[in-house]
Amino acid sequence: MTLVALAARQITEEKRPCPHRFTTPSRDQPTPTQTSRILQAEGVAEAVAFFDDVETLPSWFDIDSLRVGASMGRRNLFGMNLGHSAMAFTYIDPATAEVMSATGRLAGGGDYRRRMLETATGFVGALDVDGMLPGGDRWIIWVRNRLLHTMIRLGIHRSGRWSRYADGVPVSQLATAACSYIFGSHRVDVIKFAGGVVSQEERDGFALMWRWIARIEGANNQLLGRTHAEEFALQSREHQYIYAPSDKGAELAESVIVGVTKMRMFRGSRAVNQAVLRQLLAPRMTPTVPNADFRDCLDIAPEPLAEVFVRLGAFLLKIPNQLTRLRVVRDYFDRNGQRILDDAIERGLRGVKAEYRGTPVDGRPTDQ
Repeated sequence: MTLVALAARQITEEKRPCPHRFTTPSRDQPTPTQTSRILQAEGVAEAVAFFDDVETLPSWFDIDSLRVGASMGRRNLFGMNLGHSAMAFTYIDPATAEVMSATGRLAGGGDYRRRMLETATGFVGALDVDGMLPGGDRWIIWVRNRLLHTMIRLGIHRSGRWSRYADGVPVSQLATAACSYIFGSHRVDVIKFAGGVVSQEERDGFALMWRWIARIEGANNQLLGRTHAEEFALQSREHQYIYAPSDKGAELAESVIVGVTKMRMFRGSRAVNQAVLRQLLAPRMTPTVPNADFRDCLDIAPEPLAEVFVRLGAFLLKIPNQLTRLRVVRDYFDRNGQRILDDAIERGLRGVKAEYRGTPVDGRPTDQ
């Protein structure tokens, strides 16, 4: 049986390790998504079930709301650029931190810059609502990402080093579902921290896209909710369940600070980048886990002077952002914002397009 058929089965059933070896098409061969289309046409049950899952629009899907949220994201370029705090947010889950550490790309010595830019390809693509519809170019990226997660899951299984089966498999349903708030509503709070002007309707539309992405990624509807109120209640319970300090979570949070500093964010100031992350993970920014301080959980030390500077800068950013209330400004970014963001990522990737292939785990490739 092919990798894609096994991957689709693994995603829907989350089975234990399988002893078979798997192969992934080379660069000159069809991608996993293309191959799975062939399998679907041939009637392979796993491929048919897989596409039924990723192509079915949930009852709560609202394309008009998604367009409103995407418009807000396109006109808040600076706030969108601060999305790295969402990655650190995920490390409150020791299981997620262990997965990220196992693949090595976001840990110390990994290729942080490229990994973040590849991730940003999907994040920015989420602002292209038509492209996120089933069959769209941006939707395909997330389908490939789902298959990538399965390759990583299988690689960790084969390594024999996963010690958390009592809590779930690597890249579990719970961990996937718990990201919808992190990459949705939390990132809206980041945009607002950076001075962005955001209405409730825009907030809801932006968050809804990430509920849809979580669904594409395989999260069960029962973990996502049908309304924004249900989603927040579920996400709060999920985050409180997975929240726990861990050494690997702290190490990866440190890698975020080192990584963005090396990328020359805020002129490469370690202190400022650390202060920014502390502000974006302050309790007021993380309401799903009341009475917890993620900065302590992730061992992000205070930078008092830099934090004063960051808070002042965030306040001052509210002044120029008032211009985004003007229709002419909004129209400009609706026409050009997506292109500006896409071009910035393409320059950062230096002409080598983002790849979604299995990352070696424990010295063994996950795509063989």
